[in-house]
Order: sequence, then C-alpha cells, then structure tokens
Amino acid sequence: MPEANTKISELIELNDELENYFRNTIIPQLYIDGNLILRKYTPPAMKQFNISDDDMGKSIIEIHDNFRFPTIINDIQEVIGSNEVLEKEIQTTDYRWFEMNIIPYIERRTNKTNGVIITFVDITMRINDLKEREKLIADYETLLDTISHDIKILWLICQWLLTCSKILLLITKKNFNHF
Repeated sequence: MPEANTKISELIELNDELENYFRNTIIPQLYIDGNLILRKYTPPAMKQFNISDDDMGKSIIEIHDNFRFPTIINDIQEVIGSNEVLEKEIQTTDYRWFEMNIIPYIERRTNKTNGVIITFVDITMRINDLKEREKLIADYETLLDTISHDIKILWLICQWLLTCSKILLLITKKNFNHF
C-alpha cells in the first residue's frame, strides 16, 4: 500500500504542476480531445472563447467563439486527421489579430493523435505596424509619381522655353543682320 500512496502523491503533485502551468500561462491555450471535447484551457482563453468552468467537458461546437472565421472546427478535425500542425492568422470580433497554432496532441503510450492543443499569440501590433508601413509605402509611391509627373511637366516647360529662346535668338539675329 505505501507504494500506491507514493504513486498517488506523485500523480497529485504532477497534476498540481500542470494546473499551475495552465493557470499562470499568459498565452490563450485550449486542449480539445479527439471527440472535440474541451478538456483544459488557460485563463486568457476564457476571453477569446467566452468560456467558463461550466464549459469543461462540453463539445467545442457548443462553445460560442468570437473569432471572425467559421472554420475552426474543420481546422481541428484536419489536424487530428493529418497529424500536421496548422498555423493561421485570425482576427477576433474586436479587431485584434492572433496567430493561431493547432498542434496535434499525441498520446505517448499509443503514439496516436487524441486531440489538439490550440495556442493564440497576439500579433495585433505587428499587423498594425505592417498596415502602417504599407500606407507609408503607398504614400511614398504617390509622392514619387507626383514628383515624377511634375518633373516631366517642368522638363516640357524648359524644352518649350529653350525652343522659344532659340526662335527669339534667330529672330534677333535676322533683325540684327538687317541693320
């Protein structure tokens, strides 16, 4: 019996460590099993999926997500079927951007996929920076086009003035030669 108590104590300690990890992780994460049942989540995931402790053990299909794309269930099933990691940039209804990674959860003892871990990394600042750079580049290109156009007009004016001055010079020479 002491051996069983030692094993139970070890399992309790490991479970506490895992629970502590999930509670203190700042990245939204979900663990969904092969039957699409929500098994674990980190507190930041509560906001992204509007989930609560009452949702543990429910199908992910029943849990309303606030992402602006309807394919998360298909994406989960694809990862479970293919054993391949899936990465996507997604946007929430509050216009924040996340890099979503759906990673197969492989049981060591069977070496089979029995669900997924989904992580969400906030990339809103990166997306906003990219949009700002794209805007600056577009403004720069517009400025270059405008300057280029203005330079062409100035060149044409200079050509016209040069031609006019040549004509005036010819006229002046012709009139000067008359005297």
